[in-house]
Amino acid sequence: MSIDHLNAYALAVRDVRKCAEFYRDCLGLDLKELSPEFAYLTFPKKGGPGLALVAASGLAEEIPPERVLPDEVPVSRNYFAVFLEDTDREYGELRARGVRFLRPPATRPNGQRFAFFEDPEGNLWEISHFPK
Repeated sequence: MSIDHLNAYALAVRDVRKCAEFYRDCLGLDLKELSPEFAYLTFPKKGGPGLALVAASGLAEEIPPERVLPDEVPVSRNYFAVFLEDTDREYGELRARGVRFLRPPATRPNGQRFAFFEDPEGNLWEISHFPK
């Protein structure tokens, strides 16, 4: 198989600048490229795939619009998951930077602490850890 890695996670968004500013200012990603139709950000400490923000209107010109639905709110069934050292500490730090969480951190039956937040367009992220 010739597909052996992932270069970027791509999100179709309505407002590229607003989302890019959120990921830069609230989550601390490094903004590498910004135009009205596209932004590319990287994670400062880990390397790996970056985050591409693509204007939904432009994507609808490349893919049939009925598959992109550029004017619809995204269906929140897929999300990004980030494992870290302390969910509660990160929750406090991100809230202080203006990140909107869906509810405070909670604990799953398996002991995992988690919390979900969303970007300006409703894309979901989970932060979590297993307490030691």
